[in-house]
Amino acid sequence: GLFGDDYMGFGFNITSEKSAAKGPRYAGAFAWGGYYGTSYWADPKAGLVCLFLTQQNPNSHGDVQEKFEALVYSSLK
Repeated sequence: GLFGDDYMGFGFNITSEKSAAKGPRYAGAFAWGGYYGTSYWADPKAGLVCLFLTQQNPNSHGDVQEKFEALVYSSLK
């Protein structure tokens, strides 16, 4: 589908069980991003709400967001 293995909620992307098995977010986490690279995610199971604030056009920020997310989740262990 449009969101890969994830689902579309009311205004955000919801992490599926299949996606959760591949990445740091738990199933049920939800997220969305803006045009210039700003994004957020909330993960109720991990007790997290995270904001990633960038202003880049085009909004590609390489793997910075993925590295940030991995650091956040690794700090919980």
